[in-house]
Amino acid sequence: MITTFRRIYVILGVAAITSFFGHAMWAVRGKDSFVELVTGSFDNLLGIAVGTSTATDMVKAIGYWDIFLSVVMAVAVIGVLQKSGPLHRFALSPVMLGVWVWAIFWGFATGASRMSGAGVWYPELWDLVERGPNFLVPAALLMMTLFLRRQESLPAGALGPETFVVPDYVNLPSANRSRQKEPVA
Repeated sequence: MITTFRRIYVILGVAAITSFFGHAMWAVRGKDSFVELVTGSFDNLLGIAVGTSTATDMVKAIGYWDIFLSVVMAVAVIGVLQKSGPLHRFALSPVMLGVWVWAIFWGFATGASRMSGAGVWYPELWDLVERGPNFLVPAALLMMTLFLRRQESLPAGALGPETFVVPDYVNLPSANRSRQKEPVA
């Protein structure tokens, strides 16, 4: 089972990496639609007018940050594949948990910026739905990382089949000995 689990982790990890890296490559070029999302979101949410050149600089900085996060995510995927060693420890570290939490937040925020940038929630709500994988894939990776951390912290043999014994409930009180129900008025 764990081999399949690691394969799924790798597939989801590559999905997160490509999502962040792909968007980053557009951002470092100062993509106009990204700049419009920044200026529109600042104006509609905070009432602050942000100039195009400032918004372009912000978008480019975000792009470089996303490239860095893509590299960190790639290191984590390699670490999970290695099964032990420093990269594996990093893949399960609190730092990596923070990266996945940030990716969830940022994926949702950028999807929601389609609504805040336009200043209306409908029909732009469907842009958020369409971008669901941008935050749901990191959420799945966070859950999988937490599972791996828990599994590796258990003593050897703790997950063997003999530990999953169905208890025998012969001595439970029968239903007819329960208290009488009061009629509802």
